[in-house]
Amino acid sequence: MKQIFIFLFLAAILVSCNSNTSDTSSVSGKMEEVDAATFKNLMASGNGIVLDVRTPEEVAQGIIPDAYVIDIYQSGFEEKLQSLPKDKEVYVYCAVGGRSRQAAEILLNNGFTKVYNLSGGIVDWRRNGFEVVKPD
Repeated sequence: MKQIFIFLFLAAILVSCNSNTSDTSSVSGKMEEVDAATFKNLMASGNGIVLDVRTPEEVAQGIIPDAYVIDIYQSGFEEKLQSLPKDKEVYVYCAVGGRSRQAAEILLNNGFTKVYNLSGGIVDWRRNGFEVVKPD
């Protein structure tokens, strides 16, 4: 009887551990956190697009050159992402990295397969002395 109890206890632990794993089967891509220098090198490769997910007020202070701007707080954000080519890598940033991390997850959930998040955001980009331009 004691052995049956131990077996059931261990089985319950095993089942509960497995139930806590998240299902990522619907997400086929991956997001990678990168520093400003790596982000700049990725941009230079020409394999992707740069996506700024900040608010219009933040964008007015300057953007990374050639960035697409889609405010993560704007209604229809996910729908607007559909205008981006899914066969390209996406280099996403915000002010310090939090919103762009959220945007990266949304991109992955919408069929984008290779997404890079600028850790430290445009703040870190500027700290490294990289170019920022006024939007058109």
